Amino acid sequence: MQNWLILLPEISLLSFFPISFLVNRYRSSKTSKTFFTLSKFSLLSSIFFTLIFYNQSVVPDLLLNNQYSTMFKLLLYATALVWFYLSSKWFLNKNRTSYNYYSIAMLMVFLFGILISAQNLKVLLFCIPLLCCLTYKLILQHWDEERVSHVARNYLYFSMLFILCLYLGVLCLRYYAGSFSAITIKNWLQSQAVIAPEVYTSAVLITMVLLFMMSAAPFHLWFVDTLSLSILPVCGFLSIIPPLAYLSALIFLTNGTFLPLYHNLMPLLHTVAILSLFIGSLSTNEENNIRRLFAFSTIYNLGFMLLGVLSFKSGAIVSSFVYTIIYVMAMTGIYTVFLGLKSKGDYLSDISDITGMSDTRPYLSAAFAVFIISIIGVPPMLGFWGRLSLTDTLVLEERWLDAVLLLCALVIIANTFIQIIRKIYFKPSMIHFDRTDKAIYICLFVNLLLAMIIILNPSYMLKYAENILSGGL
Repeated sequence: MQNWLILLPEISLLSFFPISFLVNRYRSSKTSKTFFTLSKFSLLSSIFFTLIFYNQSVVPDLLLNNQYSTMFKLLLYATALVWFYLSSKWFLNKNRTSYNYYSIAMLMVFLFGILISAQNLKVLLFCIPLLCCLTYKLILQHWDEERVSHVARNYLYFSMLFILCLYLGVLCLRYYAGSFSAITIKNWLQSQAVIAPEVYTSAVLITMVLLFMMSAAPFHLWFVDTLSLSILPVCGFLSIIPPLAYLSALIFLTNGTFLPLYHNLMPLLHTVAILSLFIGSLSTNEENNIRRLFAFSTIYNLGFMLLGVLSFKSGAIVSSFVYTIIYVMAMTGIYTVFLGLKSKGDYLSDISDITGMSDTRPYLSAAFAVFIISIIGVPPMLGFWGRLSLTDTLVLEERWLDAVLLLCALVIIANTFIQIIRKIYFKPSMIHFDRTDKAIYICLFVNLLLAMIIILNPSYMLKYAENILSGGL
């Protein structure tokens, strides 16, 4: 009975599937809001039980719940809840069924929660192939499958290649270390005077898989193509939710398993971080498709997070986590604005469509500007505290070159966002927007209110995060 109680967070999430299946099959009057309601109760129940059993585990050799994993899980579930609510508005406006979308997304959220608590490489072998398959199915959630089929197919081919790399890396470590346990492998690596090159290669392969799943450069092409063609609920989900889980898994894997190999993995992580910064920032200057633009912006932010967490010291991890929270809030706000912008029933996708938006949608324009400025990191916006925290980490660690590169990439992407703001406020309006749902304004208000609270008292978030992360790692 005790074990069943400890598993209530996972059981709450899994309860969505049989109930939604029965509702979809036998209930005649169902809308997209119906499946959101079911997902809402599952996620709220899981959040409640996760808080209660934050330090309890049924199989600690495979999955371990502690303060670190609990904080990432709560942020993951809360963000998923918000985005699922916003997604229901899109499906209602389009008058399309959302059963497949919520089923796939909820299963991905469940697997992300498992991945965050992973203490054994067997969990990676189980979760990541399933997540690749579900991502493939999520990309295909479009009424015109021919439009996205080539993108989904390309993603599937690449994911199969990286899954093969994952299995090769994990099985090679199992052969040398004699165990799949993360702690056992770490202890074995620390006890070795000389480590075989195959072990180094295995660690690199596993790390590359997580970087691919995060869509960090140069593994980002599938992500950009997907966001340019997929429906808005899929775009927002892939931009906001997965980075939380994969960043958590990367931090734990590097800090909890591959720490003895840190000096060998650092060049890879450092190269990916710098590439993500500059590919993301430079590519935004050439984009007219607003979804592709913010896909590259996501890649830029991933580079920022990776560059901050690179030393894997306590302060660096805290700074990266704080910046991740700010990124999630800003991107959620930006995609909320996207959901409020449609003309003749079609949601907008081109930068020229938002020209002069301030004339007819002043509140959406103001919120959009706030979130963009937050990404740039202009004080006193919320993004400033995230950038300040990460920059402070770089200075304390005397990583002067990284700080300069960070500033250069920031100047490049800031130019793009300034041009967007200029088009919104200083160009004449070109199209007429449809009526915006009141729920969009409510979500934006809540998001901005939370941002204001953090701006006024940032030390609370920083100290709280530092205490939890320091105690959990």
